[in-house]
Amino acid sequence: MKLHNHIAQPIFSLRLRDESVLNLPKPCVMGVINMSPNSFFNPTCSFSDALYTAEKMVASGVSIIDVGGEATSPKVHIENDAPSVQEEIDRVCFLIESISQKLDVLISVDTSKADVMREAVRCGADLINDQRALGEPGALDAAAELKVPVCLMHFFEKPREPGSTAAAELLKTVKADLLRSVQRCEVAGISRDRILIDPGFGQGNYGKNCKENYYLLSRLTEFLSMDLPILVGWSRKSMIGDVLNLSADQRLHGSISAATMAAMLGASVIRVHDVKETVEALTVFRHMADCYG
Repeated sequence: MKLHNHIAQPIFSLRLRDESVLNLPKPCVMGVINMSPNSFFNPTCSFSDALYTAEKMVASGVSIIDVGGEATSPKVHIENDAPSVQEEIDRVCFLIESISQKLDVLISVDTSKADVMREAVRCGADLINDQRALGEPGALDAAAELKVPVCLMHFFEKPREPGSTAAAELLKTVKADLLRSVQRCEVAGISRDRILIDPGFGQGNYGKNCKENYYLLSRLTEFLSMDLPILVGWSRKSMIGDVLNLSADQRLHGSISAATMAAMLGASVIRVHDVKETVEALTVFRHMADCYG
C-alpha cells in the first residue's frame, strides 16, 4: 500500500438543519459521552461530570460531541437492557441543551428512537448518530423531518454469527447493507450532503469477530467509493483488548493506533473517548498530509 494513495483530503462538508454548509477538518474527532450506566468504558451518569467532560473536550479541540443514553457493548443484552424512550430522553436531553447553550461545538445524539431524536434536536442536537441506521419504527421519517445530518451505522437486521462467512463476503454484505440504508434515506428526502456512514466496528451485538473487524478496517478504502464521509469507532473496544490482552482502561495506545490507521485509510470522523490524545495524533497526521506534496 502506497501512503499517498490513501492520504485524506483536508476537509469534508455537512449540510446542517439551517441549510448552511459546515466544513470540517478531515479527519475530525467526535468525543463520546455515554450517559448509560451500562457503558463498557467510563460511563458518565452525573450531569455535572458530563458537562465538565464536554468542556474539557472542547478545550482539547473536539469537533463533535456525541451524547448517548443507551449502551450496546458485548456485555449488554440489546433488548432486555435497552432504556425506555423516556429514560433515554432524561439521560441525554438536558445535557444536550446545556452543551448547546454553553459551548461552541457540534452536538450529536446517539440514538435509534424517533422520539428521542425529535426531543434531542429540539434541545440543540445538530446530528443524529444511529447505530441501527434509521431502521427502528419512525426513525427514518423523524430524521427526514428534522433535516439534520445523520450517521448510518451498519447493523445486521438479523443477528449474525461472527465468522460465519468469508471475510470478503462480510465486506460485500456490509457495503451492500449501507448502500441500501443510504438509498432509503434519499427516497425519504434526506440529501447525500447530510449523510455519513459507519461500517459498524465492534464485537458482540455487532455480529463481527476480532479478525473480521481488523479485516474491515484494513479495507476501509473500499467504502470511499460511496462518496460519503466515513465515521470510525474503535476507541477502547474489545478488538484492541483481544490483541493486547488489556482491559478497557488500558487501551489508550491501541486506540490511538487504530485512529491513526483509520485516518490514513480515509476516515472523516474518528469517534473516541480520549479526545486530547487523539486530536494531537491526528494533528500530526494532517500536518504530514498537508506537507506530503
